Amino acid sequence: MGEQGASAKEETPLAYRMVRGGVWVAANSYFTVGFGFIANLALTQMLAPEDFGIFVLAGFFFALINLRPKIGIGFALAQRKETTGELVGSHLALDMTAGLATLLLAGAAIPVLRAFGYSWDVAWVTLALAAVGISDSLMGTAWTLLDKELHFGQTSLVSTLAFPVSYVPAFWLALHGGSYWSLVAQNATYALLLLVGMWWAMTRKLPYVFRLRWRFDREVALSLVRFGGLVGLAGLGGLLVAQFDNFLVGTFVGVATLGFYERAYRIAQWPALLVSTVATRAGFYAYARLQDDPVRLQKTVSMVLWLITVLALPLALAIFASASDLVSFLYGERWQPSVLFLQFLVVFSLLRPLLENAASILVAVGRPQQQTLVVAIQAALLITVATPLTLTYGAVGTAVGVGIAFVIGLGLAYWQVRKAVALSLWDAFALPAIGASLALLASVILTHSVDLDVLPVALRVIVKASFVSAAFFAVMLAVRPSWLIGRTVYLKQLLRSSY
Repeated sequence: MGEQGASAKEETPLAYRMVRGGVWVAANSYFTVGFGFIANLALTQMLAPEDFGIFVLAGFFFALINLRPKIGIGFALAQRKETTGELVGSHLALDMTAGLATLLLAGAAIPVLRAFGYSWDVAWVTLALAAVGISDSLMGTAWTLLDKELHFGQTSLVSTLAFPVSYVPAFWLALHGGSYWSLVAQNATYALLLLVGMWWAMTRKLPYVFRLRWRFDREVALSLVRFGGLVGLAGLGGLLVAQFDNFLVGTFVGVATLGFYERAYRIAQWPALLVSTVATRAGFYAYARLQDDPVRLQKTVSMVLWLITVLALPLALAIFASASDLVSFLYGERWQPSVLFLQFLVVFSLLRPLLENAASILVAVGRPQQQTLVVAIQAALLITVATPLTLTYGAVGTAVGVGIAFVIGLGLAYWQVRKAVALSLWDAFALPAIGASLALLASVILTHSVDLDVLPVALRVIVKASFVSAAFFAVMLAVRPSWLIGRTVYLKQLLRSSY
């Protein structure tokens, strides 16, 4: 995809299919974020900070021992251009084996966690999440094959229908004193509904797969593991980058503080959640198909980066500018300790979809080694920098350490990406950074010159968020009109042509 020049009619059908698929993925992501926020807002009123802290800390330990993402075979399956019975059978067998092995590891981890002083609550929730992972291991092959064939509409529909239903048992348990088990119940119900839904979608959209002779092939399995292993190593580093802060806060500061930190993190992730699914799913499959076409690959990468910026950055600015009022409005005054964490985390979480996009590019073009190297450096930085900062400054030090690792990781990632794709770093990063800085400056001037405290809290949130977002777009229009208008017109042409 490109900024200008080529018209929609000159593009191949892939551009239209990716736009249509991206719309489905985005719609599902927006619905999930919106409904999940409302549901979790209700759970925030029913549960204590400690409940969220226990669940998040157990989630870190489960992710640490979860073997499925570490062998990375989903990416290996997606990267194959031809789907065979040996490929399907080998992937399914490997995925199921990894899921069962993870459950055994979780059982063995219980005495280890207890020996290091973690509560029985954390240990049992870790085991429960590993049991839920069995359902994911049975579902993964279907979801990957559907996405591989660009059936994002089907997978998004299944996910959209399953997500709200999964909260029914969570609310029931929360209302009946189920504490953190209500969060586990939501996770388990969602996994089971996805398992049924994805295989049902397979029967409708990919019936030819069921006519293949599924069988485990040792050579195919080894090739999947060889490719996926490099991605899996990057995934392990990505786990540390994404969740090591939870471990630090929960271990050295306390599960109550982790509850405040986690609630702040949830809000901070809104900008990333709106775009990261599109970048990692629709973007990855587009990059994989265009890996041998450098011109179109460069146009596609540039357009995805622009979409990430134009959708996520204004929302991140809005959250930062209205953080204190936003927390009071959403969670209530008892959650005010989350405000400072939120202002740190929303800045750094904006880098997440950019990093995920870089990972998608490197893996899709067959360079998982570079992605593994970048994530390994990020993880090492997070461990060596965030740990002493946490011990010295508590959870705020953790947030600062996360930011340092993310900023350095972003620079390294796109240094590697530029070896495969010609990019304008000015358009991708420098121009939006200037716009964001000027918008925040305008917001500070507004809050110091106008007494907004006389307004109701909800109205203060709207005024501050709207002003800083509008200021960002005004700056971008003034500095580079084509950056905003030209690409918006082009995207509109693709949207019209794809339906």
